[in-house]
Amino acid sequence: MPSRLVNIAIQIVSIVIFALISAIAPEYTWIFFILYIALIMYITTKLIAGGLKKATGIKGSPLFKEDNAHIVMASDALLFQELKDQFKNMMIIMLLPLLVILVAPPLYWQYVSPYINELARSFTTNDVLIKFIVNLGFYATLVLLIQLPRLLLTLKAKQRKQIFSARTFSIYRDGVVLDGRLLKFEKDMCYQANIQRRFVQISSPRLSFDIRLYTIETAKLIDVLRRVGLDECKG
Repeated sequence: MPSRLVNIAIQIVSIVIFALISAIAPEYTWIFFILYIALIMYITTKLIAGGLKKATGIKGSPLFKEDNAHIVMASDALLFQELKDQFKNMMIIMLLPLLVILVAPPLYWQYVSPYINELARSFTTNDVLIKFIVNLGFYATLVLLIQLPRLLLTLKAKQRKQIFSARTFSIYRDGVVLDGRLLKFEKDMCYQANIQRRFVQISSPRLSFDIRLYTIETAKLIDVLRRVGLDECKG
């Protein structure tokens, strides 16, 4: 999973490349923009997937298997409100870039770029370099307006982690298979149970979400998780 430092480096390099292409060959900017969007989508997918991998070559038989987790999940009346808040934050994060792209460019080119242009001309008379500086300011402003609100929303969301609930799951000695995806057990993982709502939740500081396992056999599931080395979460 890409680190925050790698993501920042990608953003900076992308801004410089866009500004350079816009100054030298603006007709090719859209090609790099498509590649950039594809890269961001790939990174976002990796971030969402976290430690989940395709379940292949799993050794041994399942220690616990639940094929009707979705039925038990449907009986949890409080889950709807939790997912409603989660969905609202996700929609804001997804739609915010579109709003910025529609509103910010005309405002920048009309009100900000003349000042950037004048400032650049006080340092150089090279037209290509001036265009580069003006476009650099544009893309930097665009990325900042997109990323800053998203960062604030993400930090707010992290105060309460996203919930990942599988329709079916199986517990093995080395990990849990969630709808055909494998999450390996790590030493920093722990569990917490809610007997009344009939689920056991697995948490880890490395994951951007909590794994919620719904079952009517919560006591048996807790016993299996203890056997594979998971402790109850503290606090």
